Amino acid sequence: MITIACIISSAGTKRNIPVLRKCIASIKTAAFHQVKVNIVVTTNNSSHVINKSKLHIDILVKSPSEAGFVGINNNAVKKTIYANSDYHLIINDDAWINKNFFKNLLDLQSKNITCSDIIVPLIYEANSKELDSFGVEYFKTGYSKNAIRRNIPTTLASMSCLLIRTSFLKKMINKYGYFLNPSLLWYLDDVEFSIRARGIGGIFIKSDKLVAYHMRTYTWGRKSFFVMYQSFRNSLWTIYITWPMADIVKNIFRLLIWQCAVAFYCFLKYSPFMYGKILLDTLKHLRTLVWYRKNTIKRYSKTFVFSTIFSSIEIRYNNIVF
Repeated sequence: MITIACIISSAGTKRNIPVLRKCIASIKTAAFHQVKVNIVVTTNNSSHVINKSKLHIDILVKSPSEAGFVGINNNAVKKTIYANSDYHLIINDDAWINKNFFKNLLDLQSKNITCSDIIVPLIYEANSKELDSFGVEYFKTGYSKNAIRRNIPTTLASMSCLLIRTSFLKKMINKYGYFLNPSLLWYLDDVEFSIRARGIGGIFIKSDKLVAYHMRTYTWGRKSFFVMYQSFRNSLWTIYITWPMADIVKNIFRLLIWQCAVAFYCFLKYSPFMYGKILLDTLKHLRTLVWYRKNTIKRYSKTFVFSTIFSSIEIRYNNIVF
């Protein structure tokens, strides 16, 4: 028997209820007599329309509106971390799992794959045979990309659906003081989390037997201004928070060229002021970012070689390799 705390982040709007219901139903369907699941829904919508009893939710966690994705997940983990669970399943409300998800997890365990701290599922795009992600590839420019082919080597994980051993989650919180980095609020928190997990020796495995589906940015829109602003800003912040100075210096030209490309893209596609706003936001929060940088890097294991998280190629864009 294993126990899994299933944390589902939701906007809690009337529009989101059907996908939330589908997510919960998939978890309930996948559970069986050897697996006990605790359904935890977390939201920062004070006007949410989530009915705990109708949706068969065990715990509903409500956070302030400014909490963001990071805050609502951190608050949910605080409610569940010291309960008796073997794993935490972190999943978006616009994702759902295959009916054999937990059965195949037990099969992995029976094959002595018990040393893994983080298990990365194979995630398809909703109602499609196309891959949404099978891990996250990270480049020396600080750019990260979901792997959309099975054979792409990855070192990081997507948080749209992720299994984390509870004992390792406790270790992360004890080391760093938090689960997801509170400064990031929305997007790229999974990249920053994965780097910190690697930094203290976290062992990742990928399993194509654990299958999930994801609608991707159902709430905000796939390439909305909000999504892209948060993604570009947090990509820059993740570099500053997690990269040792030696790796920044070694890759400084790649980093500068990529930031120039981002600025140009922002100018053409969104707003002439978008990248300037990112820089101003960075300066505004610099003191906080300095603290997170110091807190993060000093926690890394002495055996951690930061460059091992990078892809062996320069960049991959629309399946073109450079």
